[in-house]
Amino acid sequence: MNRRTFLKAAGSFAILLPWLGQKAFAQGLGPYPGPFLMCINAEGGWDTTMFFDPKLGNFSKNGRRINSAYDKVAAVGPFSYGVVDFEYTANGNTLLLHSHEAFLKAYGSRLLLLNGVDVETNAHPVGNQRVWSGHVATDYPAIGALLAAKASQTFDLPCAYVVDSGAYIKTRGLVPLSRVDAGGMRSLAYETKFPRAGGSQLFTPETSRRIAEANRERTQKLESQLFLPGSKTSLRRYDKAMLAKSGLEPLAERLPSAFTPLNTLRPGAGTALDTTLQQAELALYGFATGTMASASISLGGFDSHSSNNSTQKTRLGHLFVLLEHILNKASALEVSNLYVLVGSDFARPPFYVGTGDTAGKDHWNVSSYMLFGPKVNGGRVLGKTTNDLYAQPVNPQAPETPLPENQGGVVLKPSHLHYELRELLDLSEFNTVYKLADGKTLLNANNRVRLF
Repeated sequence: MNRRTFLKAAGSFAILLPWLGQKAFAQGLGPYPGPFLMCINAEGGWDTTMFFDPKLGNFSKNGRRINSAYDKVAAVGPFSYGVVDFEYTANGNTLLLHSHEAFLKAYGSRLLLLNGVDVETNAHPVGNQRVWSGHVATDYPAIGALLAAKASQTFDLPCAYVVDSGAYIKTRGLVPLSRVDAGGMRSLAYETKFPRAGGSQLFTPETSRRIAEANRERTQKLESQLFLPGSKTSLRRYDKAMLAKSGLEPLAERLPSAFTPLNTLRPGAGTALDTTLQQAELALYGFATGTMASASISLGGFDSHSSNNSTQKTRLGHLFVLLEHILNKASALEVSNLYVLVGSDFARPPFYVGTGDTAGKDHWNVSSYMLFGPKVNGGRVLGKTTNDLYAQPVNPQAPETPLPENQGGVVLKPSHLHYELRELLDLSEFNTVYKLADGKTLLNANNRVRLF
């Protein structure tokens, strides 16, 4: 292998390079047992008044109507919602994707809802960073990257943090990103097999062993011939990546020949969710085999500057079908230590731009989060908004209760959630370098907002 060939090969395994502080592969530490984290980004800015922060009546400042999608509010337990179905319409036919009532009756006891979260921006990139890192500083790592880095300190994780396009997924170099689909995962794991389901062995096990041994010998020989530090570093990364590939086989063996399409979950609903469903299932199988720690996936199409009602009904319907499938599939795969966090860049304002069916909504800084997980006390709504969708200050010791700021109340921010998530997931060691603050005040045990 000459130097050019080697460097090209090293680059091709970039998705598998372990974090620099990670244990060497193949040390018999066993699969990673969790916690696992699935981050789902409703990309573009969801309309929170269309699901669990409903508003009726007129916008107080100019008489414009807050919602034309519904004129009645109902509730399941502590959760309120506007009475409107999540629907998909095509070729004159309307299909029910999901409903607030059905989702809440099935999963409301597991849901922690945060309303009135001020992301303090209406810009997509800043909102994404704030929502998924808890901070607006450049290149703060996403919460998924922190968990993957922490897990990789001890466990052999060939693809600790798997992501798709969209959302905020920066890592600050703490852990590599794994951008790979199921087909790519199988090809990496089975270099000695034809890359198709049920494909025959390309080499015998003995021949495969000899090839691997010859590759190790070539690597060692090349290392003795290299003098430049950069070349030696690339060689070490290549060697670790080759070891990491062997850790993918349990995942590749477990992956189904085909993932669940939307039409299986909702016959006639088309294919608009298929790619996201596949990425979610890939991550769940990764969690089930202990080869992944966290995942970030994004569902686009929420930026409803026109046709807000129909756009949000359809994409929220897809979101709740996706959530339902993730929760059910995790249970079927016995992934019990899973946390699912759902957020969006920001929200939509309490009034429309334009009239009629094409009326849209622009950007609004007050949004929501949804969270599920084994240590999450579900069946609760924390944080509140006013009738015209401004965030209300809450009691930091009891965030379900409004409390004026002059009496110690605080407006919920993404930083409050991330501080609590780091505590919950045993990531507080990152607070020293990646500090979280409410405005200019650093968060600590004395001024935290207790969400769990």
